[in-house]
Amino acid sequence: TTNDGSAERRQQDIQQATAPLDNDERLYAIWQTESWSPAPVGPNDAIPVSEYGNVELELLNPGLVHLNKKGLAKICQKLGIPYAPCLLGFEGRGGNRVPAIRGIVVHEHNKRLVREAAAEVRDYTAQQEMESRRQTILLRWKRLMVGLLTKERLEREYGDK
Repeated sequence: TTNDGSAERRQQDIQQATAPLDNDERLYAIWQTESWSPAPVGPNDAIPVSEYGNVELELLNPGLVHLNKKGLAKICQKLGIPYAPCLLGFEGRGGNRVPAIRGIVVHEHNKRLVREAAAEVRDYTAQQEMESRRQTILLRWKRLMVGLLTKERLEREYGDK
């Protein structure tokens, strides 16, 4: 009952593999199936989402790209760029399986625009933080100087004579 490579043995294997099982169910071999891939998405087409409003990374259509950075969804909303959350899989949390949604999916032609906008937002945020730090430092110096001047004035007016 081992496969000796003969045509007769191959025919027996095919008949056995395609023989009906219980309830007339059949199992199919790899040569009996067709491979499937998601349909391409054009630049003007809507992003196909699941019933839960996200796109599975494993089923990402050609013409779409996954961008995995925080804050990109807000940028896309402000710029009016269509996007969808990306489902990476499921993870265990507290004994439950919950979806792991990280990043967004956008059309391939919008990828560069979103990345450039994200870089601009990062630069602007860094600039705002630097200005905020500068203002804080100046305020602290002012408090220190006012305190020293006040101390000097009090010693001059009420100090030992």
